[in-house]
Amino acid sequence: METNLSTNCSTAPLTNGFLIRIHGSLGTVSVATCLFALSWLFYLKLYKQFLYRLAAYQVMASLLHALLGVCQFSFSEYNDSKYTACAAVGYLFLVAGWMKTCFGCWVTFHLFCFAVLLKNMKKLEPLYVISSILVPIVISSVP
Repeated sequence: METNLSTNCSTAPLTNGFLIRIHGSLGTVSVATCLFALSWLFYLKLYKQFLYRLAAYQVMASLLHALLGVCQFSFSEYNDSKYTACAAVGYLFLVAGWMKTCFGCWVTFHLFCFAVLLKNMKKLEPLYVISSILVPIVISSVP
């Protein structure tokens, strides 16, 4: 037995873009939070310390992810003319999510090396940043 929900059905929130609107609304709150965190980071000049820079990179990746969530508002009323833009935002949204994950892993790795192994890995900052940008692009490009 197969059920067929029409696009006018109020019990099918996905067809009305309900979840996209919620995600976009939460993205707006996330953008405000990330901007607040970055402004305090620069106001207090915490970016001079290495671990705070790593945290700032992660907040910037979260900001990108949140901005792309806000961009999804325009796709709540989806039609075929918006396919390319929708696909691009979807791809960048996936990349930004992986970037957040990579930066989180690098922060964890650095804290482990600093606290447990008593080694400061400041010289690996370029590796942290480059790999946190390139690895998500490669992973997200795999179909």
